[in-house]
Amino acid sequence: YDERNFHCWAYRYYLLERLCPSSSSSSDLEKFYENELSFLRSTIGVNLSNYSAWHYRSKYFDKLVDNNPSRRCSLLSSEWQLILNAFYTDCSDQAAWFYARWLLFKQIGIELINEDEHIKPLEELYYIEPRNRWLILTLSQL
Repeated sequence: YDERNFHCWAYRYYLLERLCPSSSSSSDLEKFYENELSFLRSTIGVNLSNYSAWHYRSKYFDKLVDNNPSRRCSLLSSEWQLILNAFYTDCSDQAAWFYARWLLFKQIGIELINEDEHIKPLEELYYIEPRNRWLILTLSQL
């Protein structure tokens, strides 16, 4: 049994997309996406290195934000806290860094990055992990 098997994840995504028609009400879709994000959060909690779970989290996070743009800021803030917790759990885990970079540069966008919320926590982490290449790379691009 390998919970990171991307074939199984792709099939799960395929099935869920078929079971949740786009004609559903906005609130039903939002509930569906939130349930899936909750499941993915617990899966990531079991294995932080689960690239597949992080990848599918990005897909459903996009869908949730697209479904309810008014919640974008609060959703991004919550997602950033999840990432920071992952970094303090295992700063060297590449899966979390891939997701963090996607979140920072695709979802948040370089023009909306906030020094207090996004940069300072990474700078604080740098004092603990000064040789972490993903941290150095990310900070250099901010």
